[in-house]
Amino acid sequence: MRIQCKDRKTFELMDESEKLGQINYDGVFSFKAEAMVGNDHYKITPLGFFSTTISVNHRGKEVATMAMSWKGYIVISYRHGEEYRLKATGPSLNKYVLEDQIRQKLMLLDADFMWAKFSYNFSISYDNKPDDLLLVLLATYAAIFFMAGNTGEG
Repeated sequence: MRIQCKDRKTFELMDESEKLGQINYDGVFSFKAEAMVGNDHYKITPLGFFSTTISVNHRGKEVATMAMSWKGYIVISYRHGEEYRLKATGPSLNKYVLEDQIRQKLMLLDADFMWAKFSYNFSISYDNKPDDLLLVLLATYAAIFFMAGNTGEG
């Protein structure tokens, strides 16, 4: 799997040549976005003055939240109790590991900066192919949020 940046606002989740989902940001410097998996649309909205909490809504109901941790990772929490965390790793903090509640590594997102477009693509590696495509998109959103915070964007 990979995340391909189409323009600075649209990121597509691809598996081979099949499009599995996408994230569309409202603007280049906005963190408001919409995630799409099949016919399902999810609104992603930062909350609060510093936008450290992010709400994910589906058909008007909050289905997940994302929050920055004081320990340097982003927690993705689903309403039905599942919780994941995304943390930066690597010498230049350009790789992102998604772990479950028992800190088992589920996937690695490896950011590839494209100088010509001034944006990122991601390659996604895993031992077991993820079934939850929304989680893959939320992990991607969190990685982009993390990178923007570290570079002063947004």
